[in-house]
Amino acid sequence: MKSARIIALVAGFGFLFLALAVQGIFPYMMKGAGPKAVTRTVRTDLGELTEFRSVARPYTTLEAQGRAIYIREGCWYCHSMYLRPVAGEDRRWGPVAEFGEYAYDLPHLFGTRRIGPDLTRVGGKYGDDWHAAHYFDPRTVVPDSVMPRLTWLFTKDAASGKQVLNAEGKALVAFIQNMGMSRGKWRDSFPYQILTAGASSIQTTETLAHGKAVYLRRCVGCHGDKGDGKGSASSLVLFGVAQPRDFTSGVFKFRTTPSGSVPLDSDLFRTISIGIRGSAMPPWFNLPEEDRRDVVQYIKTFSRDFEEFPPGPQIEIPRPPKPTPDLISRGRKVFEEMQCKECHGAEGKGDGPSSNTLKDDFGNRIPPANFTTGVFKSGPRPEDVFRTFMTGLNGTPMPSFKDAFTSPDDGWAITFYVLSLSADRSK
Repeated sequence: MKSARIIALVAGFGFLFLALAVQGIFPYMMKGAGPKAVTRTVRTDLGELTEFRSVARPYTTLEAQGRAIYIREGCWYCHSMYLRPVAGEDRRWGPVAEFGEYAYDLPHLFGTRRIGPDLTRVGGKYGDDWHAAHYFDPRTVVPDSVMPRLTWLFTKDAASGKQVLNAEGKALVAFIQNMGMSRGKWRDSFPYQILTAGASSIQTTETLAHGKAVYLRRCVGCHGDKGDGKGSASSLVLFGVAQPRDFTSGVFKFRTTPSGSVPLDSDLFRTISIGIRGSAMPPWFNLPEEDRRDVVQYIKTFSRDFEEFPPGPQIEIPRPPKPTPDLISRGRKVFEEMQCKECHGAEGKGDGPSSNTLKDDFGNRIPPANFTTGVFKSGPRPEDVFRTFMTGLNGTPMPSFKDAFTSPDDGWAITFYVLSLSADRSK
């Protein structure tokens, strides 16, 4: 009996030191010696997406500071950072994790529990405004969340009286937005978040009741009980990119209908499914299709425009041509002829002469898109960018160019030129 206790004691200390060596000593000794290769998705000079083997980059000073805050706040207790090739994780979150993505992580933060979602691929899924609202009061954007409020990451903005991220909050957001980005623009080709066509349901008492339930659970935090865009999230936190949509106005940016028209059901379904890149509007592709279809019907009840002024005819989006250097060159000329540089700048960085003066129809400042970032609010496909040129963005200074182009070829030329501005030339 005595010998058994001694064996158990020795074994216990042995496993303790083994764990210390495997998880602490060996990783420290091997720091910088592990694999750094990753599969990276990039835009080419022709605006197309392609994959190649690249090398993961180290964290920037700001991202490293954010990682330290992430560890300090215990975020890794509830969030894992490793996607496995099992249980459909690649469909839910994105590509399976690769060794090279963890080359600069010491200690590793794989995690063993998922009280919250895995964060390996969270970079770029949500805009900075969404993260700010989530940190200040998680329940405003994720009703089921058990995450504590991180109010010490905020300070009050003197002009608006709303909360804005302080230096530590910005660092944490920078780290979160970097997660998974060593894989480049993988999200632009993620098939489960790319929608080529929308869906709709018939407005009935049952679909409206179900749609209202979905709205009150998923949308009310930003868009408010009355659908006027005055939810608790935007009332507490200062949004820097775009305010939540006021559904009562009947003004919607992303459509396949003519300028000034309300959208089709399929347009609203698409926006709900893929979200609006870079803004506080997240993608909801993981919600059941029935939820997304029915909440469209409920959203339409906030504005009488859908009854009094039915949607105009759908603008046909043809199949995109194969991009060529000549097409990109032509697109550059169209970009200049359409005076796009006045808002977006000569190099498409969103720094044109008018960029600081632009406002939407509601009086909110609206910065023009910086095309070089590769973040396209209406979607990453050529068809999405082409659609924006054809329809314009209702309620914003962005007009429709449908009648300004001499032919659809001009539309495709400027589309691929704009996409080429986000080409990864570091490879």
